Amino acid sequence: MAIIFIFFSSISNPQTSNLEKYQYIFPVPGSVQLHPEENIIIRQGEILNELSLNEFNRIEVIGSHGIKHKGKLILSSDLKTLIFDPALPFTPGEEVTVKYNGGIKTLKGNELMPIEFSFRVSEKLIEYDSQPLLEETNDTGIFRNHKINNNVSKFVKPAKNINVPEDFPQISVTVSNNPAPGYIFLNPKEEDVFAVGYLMILDNGGVPIYYLKTSSRKSPFQLQHNGSLTFWNNDANKFLEMDSSYSVIDSFSCINFGTDFHDLHLFPNGHSLLMGVYWRTVRMDTIVAGGDSAANVLEFVIQEQDDNKNVIFQWRTQDHFQITDATADVNLLAHTIDPYHCNAIELDSDGNLLLSSRNLDEITKINRQTGDLIWRWGGIKSKNNEFQFINDQRTFSHQHDIRRISNNNVTLFDNGNRLTPRYSRSVEYKLNEIDKTAELVWEYYNEPKIFTYGMGGTQRLPNNNTVIGWGYNFTDLKAMSEIRPDGTIAFELLLSNSIINYKAYRFPWKTNLFVTDPDSIVFEYVPVGDSAMITFNLISNSSEDINITGFFNREEAYTVEHRLPFILSPYSSETIEVKFKPNSNGVFRDTLHIRSDTDTSRIAQLIILVGQTDSTVSSITEEYTPNEFVLEQNFPNPFNPKTTISYGIKERSFIELKIYDILGREVIILINREQNAGSYKIECDASELTSGIYFYRLKAGSFVETKKMLLMK
Repeated sequence: MAIIFIFFSSISNPQTSNLEKYQYIFPVPGSVQLHPEENIIIRQGEILNELSLNEFNRIEVIGSHGIKHKGKLILSSDLKTLIFDPALPFTPGEEVTVKYNGGIKTLKGNELMPIEFSFRVSEKLIEYDSQPLLEETNDTGIFRNHKINNNVSKFVKPAKNINVPEDFPQISVTVSNNPAPGYIFLNPKEEDVFAVGYLMILDNGGVPIYYLKTSSRKSPFQLQHNGSLTFWNNDANKFLEMDSSYSVIDSFSCINFGTDFHDLHLFPNGHSLLMGVYWRTVRMDTIVAGGDSAANVLEFVIQEQDDNKNVIFQWRTQDHFQITDATADVNLLAHTIDPYHCNAIELDSDGNLLLSSRNLDEITKINRQTGDLIWRWGGIKSKNNEFQFINDQRTFSHQHDIRRISNNNVTLFDNGNRLTPRYSRSVEYKLNEIDKTAELVWEYYNEPKIFTYGMGGTQRLPNNNTVIGWGYNFTDLKAMSEIRPDGTIAFELLLSNSIINYKAYRFPWKTNLFVTDPDSIVFEYVPVGDSAMITFNLISNSSEDINITGFFNREEAYTVEHRLPFILSPYSSETIEVKFKPNSNGVFRDTLHIRSDTDTSRIAQLIILVGQTDSTVSSITEEYTPNEFVLEQNFPNPFNPKTTISYGIKERSFIELKIYDILGREVIILINREQNAGSYKIECDASELTSGIYFYRLKAGSFVETKKMLLMK
């Protein structure tokens, strides 16, 4: 919702003593070197009375020479945040004064207090795209084109008939030992930052169920909190969002700044969280001896945008960090300096923000309401660490991918660049934010040790396995490992030499471009040497023709009796016949890939095939009976207003699954009855609840477990 006015009226008796009565003001009062196209953001904290927003509100934005800047005032969809969007950019070097003299009221009837503050626009800014973004830096300067050791692990034989383009990266699965459910998400490409790469989703055999040839930079390809897919597009210089049919439905970029490709979060309430970058000219000779008198310094911003893409929160490194905070391997005497290199943001469980800055060796917690720093947590060679490490003398260096996980601990990928010996690892810490301690409770490093110079990531899965993306390492071809809590390997995937993958993920996923009915086929009893046929329907959900080009499965016992290729017309269906002919006794499990391929892409739908030759087997299912009680993290999380909770029961029990608010009051009963052993999923609809932190508890006999979830409306 937007309320638009032009502001040019006169003001008297401005007040400067009421700034502390406001929750958030941007630009920070008194700040300098602001972008000429900066918006002004004001939030008192309460929901505003829309009817009190009218032309009689006394707001002025005045330049250095008494020039009154016209613009529009926007009320964000949170109904709390006012955004002044100037009609024209500010003048370089201009000092701008913002005055508000009262008149706007909250729904509670409180009037917003008059305020006045000023900021100064930068005299010179280098455009974001006028220079290439700095890559990871080392002791000697800019990181470029290091070669990976060719004398490394050999590939196992890849799956037959995967039918991919000639330039498709060579993939090898070396370990697949009961990994977690879901598919592997990668975005590999050649070392050259401008090379063409692939978005890909792979099954546990390394066979793609989706790929797209793209100009995407080495950056995350991932499933978002809102259920859609996102990736970075170099040509557009923005993130693109895809739905489950792989159609691009939206794009995301920073307002007034170049968009940084490292991280993006899309939330169920329509808000987005992303980072931007800009260059500013700094007289480094006044900061360090021998510094450049006109150095180009790379600064970062964090933006939260509402569902209308209005910026409702903005935070700048320039306002809160010092250039000299950079670690010793950043050359402050250079002409071009990247002192922070922010590479990950995370919405914390309490609603604030966590920021990873590689070139500070630091994780910073930022108040999402005020923009203030809450704490600074750094490795052994950082300059502003406030925490004491427990059980970890090594600490971390040049880290990536800070994440808050369901047990309220945090994980990150420790590249270890400035530590001795150099090697990289995935780590989990228990943070005491009151006493400022960081206790290492879990770590994993490969043997022999891998050093990942740049990139890399850590993802904690609902079953407590950990996916590690090994990023850019020089000693191995490993792209991804999935590690159990005890340190054993559940899954491992390698990429060919000179191919780099920024991060790796495992997510549940299924396209809806075309679907099957049913989604699984069971041949209950077919003797050896005999055969049976079962049909299924392939159904189009598209308004356009879909060219079905191929079938793929691994078990020779299954064949598909259907012509290829064929056109699946819009919203039509096609009957397809599957033949099961076993040549030996046993149970045969397989997955049929139904493919629609082009020269640059693949979209595949999967259907599960199960057959048996033994008539004594009463039932077969892909689901399993757990050997213990399990409560998994809800997905998506944060959510609005629905989320799914998965749990496992090892034996028939009376089950209670309930939702509680932060005060411990029961607000929703999901399950309150006996259930048989098995794996279950249930949808929680929180439409009647307000935004905030909630807890869900599973009770089964003597087993009780509680997890936290975040509702964001």
